[in-house]
Amino acid sequence: MSSAPEHLLNSVASITEQRQLQSLASSLIETIEQTMGVDQVAVINVGDVPHFPQMMSSSGFALGLSPLPPCVQACVERGEVILCELTTPCKVALPIKMNDVVVKVLLINDIEPDEAQITMLRAFSRIYENFARVVQDSQTDSLTGLLNRKAYDARLFHMFTCIRNETRRAPYFWILTFDIDFFKKINDTLGHLYGDEVLLKLSRIMRECFGSDDAQFRFGGDEFVVLLDNKSQHEVEVLCRQLLQQAATIYHEKIGPVTLSIGIAALNLEDNPASVMMKADKALYFAKENGRNRWAFYHQLIQQGDMLPPHIDDDIELF
Repeated sequence: MSSAPEHLLNSVASITEQRQLQSLASSLIETIEQTMGVDQVAVINVGDVPHFPQMMSSSGFALGLSPLPPCVQACVERGEVILCELTTPCKVALPIKMNDVVVKVLLINDIEPDEAQITMLRAFSRIYENFARVVQDSQTDSLTGLLNRKAYDARLFHMFTCIRNETRRAPYFWILTFDIDFFKKINDTLGHLYGDEVLLKLSRIMRECFGSDDAQFRFGGDEFVVLLDNKSQHEVEVLCRQLLQQAATIYHEKIGPVTLSIGIAALNLEDNPASVMMKADKALYFAKENGRNRWAFYHQLIQQGDMLPPHIDDDIELF
């Protein structure tokens, strides 16, 4: 383990310069690997933490999470550092807490830690804890707890990176945008407090409908966006149907059930962040103008002749 003060300061700086929860965890893993000379490090999500994958790990560290390793379970239950028995595949597990609740576990698999190393790992986990709160607050909508528009660009860029690197091909990535039909009428009839309650209920329904790998955003007002990861078109349709059905359970006798209009576009190699949002918005407006309480796929509207593809001059660059 390097003890050079400059190296440690650079490691801390690397962690605190991150502005995304996923990149923050990646930076923590890389810092521990470089500082302590290990190569099997993971950050495991064990609590109800939105917008964080189930596990992030170093390359080559494959870990089955069902059930959780005994040292991780003990770490969650006791809320303290757990040194594993030599017969287990894990060596040390450290709790990462928010509001005094263990929400993640930092797991190092190939280390026989001495007291100085445990102190170092505690320090790194505390730095991560503190800065994760800052990052999460800056990227989270204060009313609904969904991601905000500030977090959108980085998530969308990650999807385009996956497509261009051919790690997965479209149409497994989708952008889904929707809003509440006649939301102004809800606010005008029942007041803004009830309108906020509708937004809160809808955000809970979104978390039930969509998976942890699907990034969910509130853009403001009643405008929502979901980036769907690794879904077929049929799966997207099932999710939209479920979302509409669940939204209808938000009911008031003066306004009836809540309904949504949804626009969907697939992410393709020829797209960019501006064009894919434009396609989803056009599909959303089509859904609104043709009955509401429905969804529309942009590519189907083009294929069926319900919409003309946009004309873009060759000398205009969207990047």
